[in-house]
Parts: sequence; structure tokens; C-alpha cells
Amino acid sequence: MAYRRQNKRPHQNRNHENKKRHSDTSRIYKSKRPSNVTVKPKPGEFPERTIKRFMKKVKKEKVLELHREKTDYFKKPSVIRRRKAIRKQALLKKQKLQEQSK
Repeated sequence: MAYRRQNKRPHQNRNHENKKRHSDTSRIYKSKRPSNVTVKPKPGEFPERTIKRFMKKVKKEKVLELHREKTDYFKKPSVIRRRKAIRKQALLKKQKLQEQSK
């Protein structure tokens, strides 16, 4: 059986402690680090559905791809060439749009 310790200052923060104790959602959503994607479960929603929505957002934001790009050390030469070509096409397209707008 657990016992409550005597609070050194019992007159302070009584209401604050009660609110914390009764709100479970405050513990779940707050984190010390900022996150790219957050999903809060809707009332009555199954956890599997919440996870599915989270995974969709992660794929849309390309969080995993960016992480892999930063952490993977070896890239196939064909992948490097393909990305270089895509970047070159995007730059050319951007330059054409700038020339047309002048």
C-alpha cells in the first residue's frame, strides 16, 4: 500500500496537482522535442485507425526518406545520377518560368 509523503508546502499548487492527476491527455501529447507529425486520437477511434492516419502523414511529409538520406552513407551511383538529373530539370523549368514572366 502506497503512502503519501508530507508536502513541504501543502498550501501551494493543490489545484494544479489535481488537474494533472485527472487529465490523462496532457501526459500523452506533450513532449520535450518538437515533432514533424502529430496525430491525436479522435473520440471513440480505434488505436489501429490512429496509427494508420499517423503513417499516412509520415509518408506524406517524407519524414523517413529525409532521415534515411541523412543517415545512409552509401548511395548507388544510379540513384545519385537520377537525383542530379531531376534537380537539373527542376532548375531549368524554374529558369524558363522566370524568363517568361519578364
